[in-house]
Amino acid sequence: MKNEFHKQLLIRPFIVSDESISGFLYRASKMNRYRFSYLYNYLHLSIYEAQNNEFNQEALQMFAALVDRENGFINERNGYNLKSFLGAELYTKIIMKNKVKYCPICIQEKYYHRTAWCFTPFHLCIVHNVMLVDQCPQCRQMISLSAFMNRECEKCFFNFEIIQPNVFDNLIFLESQTHIQNAFWEKDRIVIANCNFKKFFRLAYCSFHLLIGGIDYTAMSAENLSFFHNQFEGVKSGLKLAIGLANVYWMYLDFPNSFYMVLNDFLKRNVGSQRYERLSAFGIILEELEFYMIAEAYNAYFINQIDDGNVRKDFSVFKRYPNLLEHRGRVRREEVRQTTGIAYEKLHELNDYNELHIETKYTNGQQRYLVEKSKLDSYLSTKQNLISKKEVGLIFGIIPNSVQKIVDAGYLTPMRLANSPKVLYLIQEVNKLIEDCLGVVVEEISPSMVKFHHVLSKYAKHSFTILEIISFTLSGQLMPYRLNESRTLVENYYDEEQLKDCMELIKKRKQEENGICFNDVMKTLKVGEKKLWKVLKEEGIKADFTLIWKDGRKRYYFKEETISRIQECLIYRGRIS
Repeated sequence: MKNEFHKQLLIRPFIVSDESISGFLYRASKMNRYRFSYLYNYLHLSIYEAQNNEFNQEALQMFAALVDRENGFINERNGYNLKSFLGAELYTKIIMKNKVKYCPICIQEKYYHRTAWCFTPFHLCIVHNVMLVDQCPQCRQMISLSAFMNRECEKCFFNFEIIQPNVFDNLIFLESQTHIQNAFWEKDRIVIANCNFKKFFRLAYCSFHLLIGGIDYTAMSAENLSFFHNQFEGVKSGLKLAIGLANVYWMYLDFPNSFYMVLNDFLKRNVGSQRYERLSAFGIILEELEFYMIAEAYNAYFINQIDDGNVRKDFSVFKRYPNLLEHRGRVRREEVRQTTGIAYEKLHELNDYNELHIETKYTNGQQRYLVEKSKLDSYLSTKQNLISKKEVGLIFGIIPNSVQKIVDAGYLTPMRLANSPKVLYLIQEVNKLIEDCLGVVVEEISPSMVKFHHVLSKYAKHSFTILEIISFTLSGQLMPYRLNESRTLVENYYDEEQLKDCMELIKKRKQEENGICFNDVMKTLKVGEKKLWKVLKEEGIKADFTLIWKDGRKRYYFKEETISRIQECLIYRGRIS
C-alpha cells in the first residue's frame, strides 16, 4: 500500500456485529477504491486466507489500525478464530471455503456478507425463513466472495439482488436450522436433549452412517439421503447437509421411536460388509459416556432383533459387547444345538412336554425356530444339577438299592426330564440330606463307637437300616461323629448306647404297628409253645402280622387285642379243667 495513507484508510467504515471479516475487508477496499489484493497483501495474507476469515493476530492488529479501531473490535461473531472456537475437526467439516451463500431478503435490507453464511450446514435464514442461495440461480456457478461483493455472477452477470426468495414451511427443517444456528454462538444452549452444538454435530456425523441411502424422513426431498462426504457435483452441498441434519434432529426428537424406525429401515437396505462397516462407524458415538441413553436404546433394539430371529449372535454389537446376549429372551434352535449338544428331535420333544418353549417364526420366507431363553436356562440348570441313583449312592457311600429305600421313604424326590425313563435326583437335595446327617468332626473316637457300615451289619436283625440311621439322626436321637472332613456317611461313628436306645424305640414302634412276636406272647401269658399253638388252632385265632424271611421261615406277631382274646381262652379252658 502507498505510504502517503499513513497506514489508515481514508474512509474507515464500522464492521456490523454479524459481518464476516473477509466481507468487511472487501467492503472497506471497495469503499476506498482499492483492489482487494492491495489490502490482503498489506496484511500479509494469502488470497485464500483473506477470503475465508483466516486472519492471524498480526493481520487483525494491522487491519484495526487501517480502519482506526481499537484492537479487539473483531470477534468470533465476525468469523475470527473459528478454528479454535469450533475445534479443527468440526471446523474442517462445516466451514465453506472460497465460496459463499446469502439470503436474498437480507441483502435487500442491507448488503453485506454475514458470518453465518460461511457455514455449509446453515442453509436457511432463520430471520426470514427462506433458503440461502449458494449458486447462481441462472447458470449454477458457485458464488465467490468477490462475486457476491460485486453483486453479480462472474460468469453470466446475473444480479443477485433480483432473485425470488424461496420460502419454506417444513416444520422439522425450520426447527432444526433454528436450533442449530442459535446454539452455535451459545455453548450451553441445546439443539436436542443433552446436546449442545458440538455434541450434536459429533452425534450427527456418526448418525449419518445410519441414514445414508435412506428416505428423507422430513419430506424435504424425494431423493434418498446422500450427504456422506457432502459431495454434490464435486463440491459440498449445503442443502443436502442441512437436510441430513434435519433428519438427525427428527431421529432424536421423539426418542427412541424415531431412532428405532431408522434402524429398521437401515437393516432392510444394508446387508453384508456394508451393514457391518456402517454400524461400526455409528458405534463410535456409543463409546462416549455422554451418549449412554442412545447406547442403551441401541442395545435394547438389537436384543429385540435377536429375539425375533432377525440377527444372529455374531452380529457386530454382540461381538463388541458379548454380555448383551445374557439379556435376550430367545435363542435360535441351531445355536442351542451347537452350545448344548441337544439334537433337534430332543428339543422338540422337550417342547412337547413343556420343558422348553419353541416359537416358530417366518422371516423373509424362511422358517426359524426360537427357544425361550428363560426356560432353556432353567432346563439346563436343572439338568446340570440332576444326578443318577448310582451317583447318589456314591455320595452317601451306600448301594443303589439302599438309595431306593431312602427315596421311597420320602427323603429324596425322583425326577424325570420329558418322557425319559431315567430317574434322576437333585444334587442340592442330596447334599442337604448329607449335610444334616454328617457327624461332628472330633480328634479321636471312643472304642465304644460303632462305624456306619458296622451298625448296618451288626444290627441288621433288629431292622436297623439306613432309614433308621437317617431318621434318628435328623430327630437328634443319634449323634454321629467323624475323624475327617469326608462328606459321606461311611466315615460316621455312632455311640453304642444311643444305638441301643434307638433299637428299643424301634422295637416299641414295631409292637405298636405289628404287635409282639410269638415268643414274647408265650412269656407274657406264661404258657408253653404247644399249648399256645393248640389254643390258636382250636379257637381259630390268627396272627395279626406274619413276617416271612428269605429262607422261608415265618415269624408271627400278635397285637394287644388278640393277646387278650388268647388269654380269655386260656382262662376259660383252665376253669373247665
